[in-house]
Amino acid sequence: MQPRFTQVGKVENKFLNHFLLYLLMGVSSMPILFGNEFLIAGFVLTTIIFIMKSKRFDRVIVSYNLVFLALFGLHLLAYDKFILGIIVAYFMRIYFAYFTVKIIGKDIDKYIVNQIYFFSIISLIITFLIFINPSLADFIYSNITPVFDKITLFQPNRQHFIIYTMELGYKVEIPRNSGPFWEPGGFSVFLFIALTFNLIRDKKFFNKKNTIFLIALLTTQSTTAYLAFFIFVCIYILISYRSIYSFIMMPVLIFIFLNLYTNLNFMEEKVDKMYKESQKAGTEKVYSRIVSGKINMENFYSSPIFGIGRFFQVADDQNTGNNGTTLLLAEFGAVGFGYYFLMMFLSYRKYCRRYNFNSYFPLAIIAGLLVLGYSQGIFQKPFFMALCFMFMVKFDNKESYAATVFKNRLPVFNQPARLVQETN
Repeated sequence: MQPRFTQVGKVENKFLNHFLLYLLMGVSSMPILFGNEFLIAGFVLTTIIFIMKSKRFDRVIVSYNLVFLALFGLHLLAYDKFILGIIVAYFMRIYFAYFTVKIIGKDIDKYIVNQIYFFSIISLIITFLIFINPSLADFIYSNITPVFDKITLFQPNRQHFIIYTMELGYKVEIPRNSGPFWEPGGFSVFLFIALTFNLIRDKKFFNKKNTIFLIALLTTQSTTAYLAFFIFVCIYILISYRSIYSFIMMPVLIFIFLNLYTNLNFMEEKVDKMYKESQKAGTEKVYSRIVSGKINMENFYSSPIFGIGRFFQVADDQNTGNNGTTLLLAEFGAVGFGYYFLMMFLSYRKYCRRYNFNSYFPLAIIAGLLVLGYSQGIFQKPFFMALCFMFMVKFDNKESYAATVFKNRLPVFNQPARLVQETN
């Protein structure tokens, strides 16, 4: 029998791609990887690999950087405030996201879907076990999460064990599913993104992976996630089907959602509680998405065109970061906000065209993300920045000048992939 050859480099690349994507998602959303230390590590690592793999810069990333650099410059002139660390950290996020996209390549959507699918299955198993045996939660809190608290750099009180974050629900006997992310609402954002990618690729709303994503989404018990998914489905139907079908389906969907809202305690009571808390703002310390939104909108109205920037100090009795949609609007104004989502729309539209999918579908995706962002500070995170140019970059093998110099000085990086001969 003739010997078979295995391309070790290909296997190594898959492992590297999964690792880099996990790092990008983790820095953006997972308690174990929160903190500037991991952002710096991710940026440095992807920079080196970007050069080693002879990648070239795209015009899209240059224009993206110039727009936000110009906005930072305007903020400096307008408010006479400058904090170098904030600017450096912001652009490190952009380049960490960009380098990761370029390294993983055109199949990055497939990697995202597969990783979220894996975490969905794991999370559903753990959530189900806690549901049928509530004492398991006590055991985890007492014996497992304290071990990981010690190695968590930022917010060590976020109780997790890497692959799962503990979150008891409205009723203790019904646990909420956070997956490996910071909270159930955060998990729902990634489930939503994975579901939309898989829908475009497979052109089917219901398939094996999307069914798992939908079940996981339900187990998050996230009011915002349910609302975002409802709006997404409504827009999806409007742009995908005939008007008569939409005319019939819309009232049905609205009835179902309102019925769920009034009958699920964690939805109606949670919203009522946040609204009542918002009325206390200004008289006591309140951490609410509605309060954050009000503060951010007040800041936006003070500078609606270019925003107030990222140099402002947040008072102790205020918390603006847990409402990402209005925070982006406040920080960069209508110009930065509009440019951010225009880029995201163009990126998603190019992705849809690749798979011959409805080119208006990105409107449904962005509408869902805007709703999800109202309860999560997501648009300042590197993973979500990547969505703005993920499918607009060019994936080619042309060498950059920097890569050529790097390889000439370090020939070890210029060696071809190894071949391993396997014999029976």
